Amino acid sequence: MGWMNMFAIENCYRIIFEAMLEDSIFMCIAKRIEEYTGAGVAFVAGTGKVLACSCICAKLFPVSAGKGHLTFEDYGLIRDRQELDGRLWCVTPVYGGKIAIGYVVLMYGEKEEEGAFQELGGILAQNVKRYFQEEQKQYLFCQPLNEHMAGWTLFEEDASGFLEKYGFPVGSYLVVSFFKKEGRLASVLRVLWNCLYIYEERDEIFVLLYQLREQDVSLIYGAIEAEKESCCVSEVFSDIRLLKDKKKILQRMARVRDSREKAFVRREKEWSMRGMYTYTASLIEKAGLRDYSIEELILEDERNNTELYHTLKNYLLCGNNVTAAAKRLHIHRNTLVYRLKQIKECIEADMNDFEVSRELLAFIMMYDIAGWD
Repeated sequence: MGWMNMFAIENCYRIIFEAMLEDSIFMCIAKRIEEYTGAGVAFVAGTGKVLACSCICAKLFPVSAGKGHLTFEDYGLIRDRQELDGRLWCVTPVYGGKIAIGYVVLMYGEKEEEGAFQELGGILAQNVKRYFQEEQKQYLFCQPLNEHMAGWTLFEEDASGFLEKYGFPVGSYLVVSFFKKEGRLASVLRVLWNCLYIYEERDEIFVLLYQLREQDVSLIYGAIEAEKESCCVSEVFSDIRLLKDKKKILQRMARVRDSREKAFVRREKEWSMRGMYTYTASLIEKAGLRDYSIEELILEDERNNTELYHTLKNYLLCGNNVTAAAKRLHIHRNTLVYRLKQIKECIEADMNDFEVSRELLAFIMMYDIAGWD
């Protein structure tokens, strides 16, 4: 029996056009085309994200369907067109420029049906292209699917398993994260290092640099600084199993904001103590402690070139003893008394109250640990 008797292409067009009126276009097409033709249908973005899959595909690829992203194992099956559960493959790429931005995957039963499903795949690709283009707009980098897959697997799945199974090179690694924005980021990455993988999330881009030698590290840090692009940078590590932890650390670093910060690059080592302050401060606040506008005191010093913060810290460390604090600061006693009056007006608190002085000293110590003094 010829394939023209199996299903009518005109009916497939009608299914596609009707689905365009629905909210979940990809899912509606996948479901209805499977019901009509008996073939499994999946739409996979150029990043490996599974945009929709019919029941047959979901049963044959339960892990990918559950994660909403093609796994490297399933990617290998599709790439190699391996027959699965008696079904054959028809994979039609959807191009946006020179690189595929999506794939229409059809799984059918008989070799004689090949021509029909190749034609159907082409029709589907042509009619859903603009929806793939909308999906691609969320990403700054249009990479080949295998590179997208590698980035996602390394940062979201088992990086060590990827290394062992696919021959990922051992050595030293470095992770850099950027906030996603239009601009010159692609050119920035090109000057950093040749061996890298890129992984994009909704708001951030993570870059894994690999095959680093000890002498390369300082050059890369210097190149990152020279580009003056805001980013967070990990310290060098040699155990790829730490990759997920490094990613989480960089995400925490990126969330910390400081109006006084002028540096473009935040390095893990320099920000680890500040991160400690960020998370410890919330515990101090829960315990009933308050900062009494310590930040305002620091800003006052910056505006007027005074030393109020340093004065208050030493006064409290001397147990609120004016004579001892003046001696420690190498200033006259009357000068200290005048500064204490200024401090009291600035923070609007009585430093000589035992509970207040205890809380003030606790916050000052945390500020110093964070490196903000």
